[in-house]
Amino acid sequence: GPELYDAFSKTKDKHPDAKLIIVGCSPDIKDSRVEIVGRIPVIQTAAYYRRSSFFCMPTKREPFGVVFVEAMLNRLAVVATNIGAVPDFVMKGRNGITVNVGDIEALKNALEFMFDNPVKCMEMGNNAFEFAKENYTWEAVGKKISKEIRKRFNAAFQTP
Repeated sequence: GPELYDAFSKTKDKHPDAKLIIVGCSPDIKDSRVEIVGRIPVIQTAAYYRRSSFFCMPTKREPFGVVFVEAMLNRLAVVATNIGAVPDFVMKGRNGITVNVGDIEALKNALEFMFDNPVKCMEMGNNAFEFAKENYTWEAVGKKISKEIRKRFNAAFQTP
């Protein structure tokens, strides 16, 4: 929260028209470039993904982060912290950027990279979608589980 706003506020000189949309909480921020949405029903989140160029959540404690996969399935590049499983699915330059927890300067640089490179940002969003679709949809996970069950079942009933 506060670190994202700190990093975003440092982009003002270079990107005065950039906008930060905060969904899920309601911090006390008075800034014309920030839209505070607060808590909303899950069904409404897709509308905010569609309005966005990329997704950023510099979490300090997230072990996996389903929200990152949701963003990817909405064709958004991701800016995140490199903790937990996040580096397993946010691959620098391919579908997003990771930064160290608490590194506001690196976070600002990641935001500016996305603002400065809209074509690359869209490309990373498309890569994110393909990666999430191949690895994190129910269909993809079901196929992987089915394959593993079949492999183990066949191995258990083979005669030596």
